[in-house]
Order: sequence, then C-alpha cells, then structure tokens
Amino acid sequence: MPTITTGMIATNDVLSNEQVVDMSEQVYKLQPDATQFTTMLMELSKKQATQYVIDWLEEEYRPRTTSMTASATSAATAFGVTAGHGNTVVAVGDVVRVMETGEALLVTTAAASAFTATRSWGGTAAASATSAAKLMIVGNAAAQGASSGTARYVVRARGYNYIQEIRHPIFFSTVHMASELYGGRDPGKELVREAINHKRNVESTLFWGARDYSTSTSPGPTGGCGGAFEFISTNVTNTSGATTPAEVDTFLRTPLSYAEDPVLFCSPLVASILSQMYRGIWQPNQGGLQKYGVKVTAFLDSTYGTNVPVITKKEWIDLNATGTNYGTYAFLIDMAAVRLRPLRGFNVGSLRRNIQEPSATAEVHEYYSPLSLEFAHESRHGILKGATSYAAS
Repeated sequence: MPTITTGMIATNDVLSNEQVVDMSEQVYKLQPDATQFTTMLMELSKKQATQYVIDWLEEEYRPRTTSMTASATSAATAFGVTAGHGNTVVAVGDVVRVMETGEALLVTTAAASAFTATRSWGGTAAASATSAAKLMIVGNAAAQGASSGTARYVVRARGYNYIQEIRHPIFFSTVHMASELYGGRDPGKELVREAINHKRNVESTLFWGARDYSTSTSPGPTGGCGGAFEFISTNVTNTSGATTPAEVDTFLRTPLSYAEDPVLFCSPLVASILSQMYRGIWQPNQGGLQKYGVKVTAFLDSTYGTNVPVITKKEWIDLNATGTNYGTYAFLIDMAAVRLRPLRGFNVGSLRRNIQEPSATAEVHEYYSPLSLEFAHESRHGILKGATSYAAS
C-alpha cells in the first residue's frame, strides 16, 4: 500500500529524487590560471629540444679583480693573491690598483698564486696593505719592443638540464560521458580544468624543479628538469624576517648590473612588503599593464633606474610564509637569459587523445609536456627569501 499523508504538501513530502536541483551553470574556480612564467616563455623564448639532455654554453669576460692573501709592507715587491689568479687574472705588464690604499703597481713577474711588481707606479706613494685588500686590474702597459707575452683565454662553461615528461591522464567511463551534468558534459568540462592543473604543474617545475637523471627507474630512465631554484645559488639574499628597503636594494644590485630584461616574481607576502617600501614609485595596476601577455605591476629600481616588472604569484599564498619557507620568496629572473625547451613535436600541454587500450569501455586522454628549461648565467638572476614583514630601516 502506498504512503498517504494528509494536510498541506510541503517540500519535505516530495522525494528528493523528484526535485529539480537549482544548480548554477557557472562553475566557480578557487583560483584563475596564474602561470605567468610559462606563458611568457611560450610567447617570447622557446626552442625545440632534440635530446633528453639540453646543453648551452656560457662565457664571461676575464675577471678584473682579485684578492690579496697576505699583508704587504710598503717595501714589499711580492704579493700573494687568490690561488690561480697570479698568472691568469694578472699578467706581466698589468697596472694593478690596491683599492685599499690607491697605490698602483706595475706587474713584473707572475706565478700561479703570486706576482712581483714595481711599487708606487704613478703618483700614489707605496703604502702597507692588509691581507683583506682587493686589487683591480686597470689595464696593460707593455714595454716598447717587447714580445706579445702569454695569451689568456677564458674557458666557456657548459650549462645543462634534462627533459622532464610531465603527464596528467584523465579517465572517463562510457556511461559517465553519456550522462548530463551541470556545467556541461565530460570529457569537455574536465579537460578544461585539467589543462589548467597541468599548466600549473609546468609552472611549478620551472620555478622549483630538481635537475636529475636516473637510469634505474622502470620501464625507462626518468629525467628531472631543474627550475630557477636549482640554478640560482650565489645571488641569494636571506633578509631573516623584517625586510628593509636597503636590503631589497642590496639584493637587486648584483643581478640588475647584468640583467637585460629583469622580472620579479614574488609571493603575495613579498608583494605586500614591496608595496609598503615603494609606494612613491610603485606603478598601479591600471587594468593590467600588458607585458608578455600577462598582467604586471612594476617599480623603479633606485640604483640603476631600471623599471622592474613585478608579478605576484597568487598561487604561492598556500606556501608556508614563515622563516625561509617558500611563501617568503621572490625570484629576480632575467628573461633574456632563460628559454623554454619543449621536446621536438610537442609544446606545453599537448593533448594526447584516446590512448585507452582497445577493449576498454572508456576513454583516456592525457596532457603531456616533455620539456626542459635553459637557464644561463646565474649572476643575472637572484632569489630573495626570508621576507616576512616590512621594516622602514
């Protein structure tokens, strides 16, 4: 016998399966696609890779400074310098200034870790120098009729990185794909969301990836693409909490002296600190300054007068922002010295369709990005970390 009720029929009397769900057609995403670094590299600088490992060459000019390793009196003619610099950085006939005293020296002989010199070359009198003294090679002054001397050559350095295969498969049953869903049917709806997830994974690899290569994995080797974090080791500034404008200026000084096209990628916390420091020269985001096809703000560096684009990595809000955790980081990257290297025939987010085995009553699609990152001359880049608050001084 059916269930019978009396009186008013209310919403609780109707079977839940009978009720039409008031479902919005819009699916609200927690975060928008925020893969600016990847987007910039895709638009500006990329080259197809043809091997599992990519290589590049880096070259520098001959150094023009060295350091003393022992003190020297005003009468000394021999000077100990950094090992290997005595006959490479310094050469016979070079005029060298002792930056501590201003005295100029004329180099007469050179060995691996020392050289001899004529004192008080020029108008500055000979003076004692400490073991901490720095020396600047001004230029060469050759004797008339002398032989050409010993040639010096700065050896180029090899840079390398590995191809990493970034894969995100999506599996749909045939029955599920025939079902009507709010917001659209699959596989189309889920493919859109997974495309963003995949690109975010690529973005994370370009910043935080680890360079490695293993032949012990199955069924074949596994390559790891090193990101910016892996390559920048020298220009790393830890402000250890309260961060001052002077500390930021010091951090920027070295990479900006080399960088051609610098961009600052920073966590939301660092962006907030910068906004407090540079209110007078921070450019407001007036609808989004369109550079590289992404929205950026910028500030004017006070040392070199460089307009530095600033991109806030909103997705880093979920990274721990205490101590030196990654939520306290900012990367200064010279876009002229980095290049995306997708494997030949592929690009970021290549979609491989219908890769399921033949008897399956399902469809399998996969986003596939076999790629690497070319990252040259770490002196053109930098990392700021440990910035947890603003301090005026």
